[in-house]
Amino acid sequence: MNVLVRFPLPPVIINRRNRIPVSRAKRIESSSLMDQPKKVIVCGGGVIGVCTAYFLAEKGAAVTLIEMSDVACAASGKAGGFLAYDWCDGGPLEELARVSFNLHRSLSEELDGPRSYGYRALTTLSLTVRESERSSASRSLPSWIDGPARSPKTIGTPETTAQVHPQLFTRTLIDRAVEKYGVKVEIAKLERVEVEEGRVGSVVLEGGRALEADAVVLAVGPWSSKLGLLSSLFRVYGLKAHSIVLEPRDGSSITPHALFLSYYSSGGRGGALDPEVYPRPTGKCEILF
Repeated sequence: MNVLVRFPLPPVIINRRNRIPVSRAKRIESSSLMDQPKKVIVCGGGVIGVCTAYFLAEKGAAVTLIEMSDVACAASGKAGGFLAYDWCDGGPLEELARVSFNLHRSLSEELDGPRSYGYRALTTLSLTVRESERSSASRSLPSWIDGPARSPKTIGTPETTAQVHPQLFTRTLIDRAVEKYGVKVEIAKLERVEVEEGRVGSVVLEGGRALEADAVVLAVGPWSSKLGLLSSLFRVYGLKAHSIVLEPRDGSSITPHALFLSYYSSGGRGGALDPEVYPRPTGKCEILF
């Protein structure tokens, strides 16, 4: 701990190791800050942690990413990867959503998104499906939809909705962060964050190894509850979801249309289900529900 002591003599900063006149100490501190980038540790290798690491490193920080298993191995690798420009309009996230959508577009140009991680614009439809009804073709529906779909409505255009393959996007971004900005990736389990006098000093990994940091970003999703530092402030928990990947015989016939369904089973119990269908540029389709 540093203590400023005021005497008739020139003030000094006293610490455990040495005494330095204040005027010289300020020069040393200022020079050190200019010469050495801030050391930032980002905990969590999902899309939030990786994006944070990428943009901090781009701004000049010395970033280390801590991930327990593998980058994008959980929800960030299996989500829909759906992007919408104006679906948060009128709410507190309106500006953030619009900036994010445009940022994805510019990142795609920089990283060759269509080839690297399946970035593409989409038309997005909402449909009502009732198992009890007969199948019927509709001119307003893509040709690969042949079930009993009703009330098609366009809720997103190629100007306002798009998609990425979430795992490929996240891994492409961390690869670029490592190659271009020197981000370090540590596959290790985070045990705790050391806080002294209200400031983070380091993180401790499984086995006792400590990494010093000027700042720590915690982006560990539902694992936040395992850290006393966070669980004492708020609750973070996961929601269970299911993902089914289909590989049609003729994948080239699957057009870029995302589908948001209100699905009523023939039994009619429990109300409507809300599955989402995301075709991939590879020809596969992912259904989330």
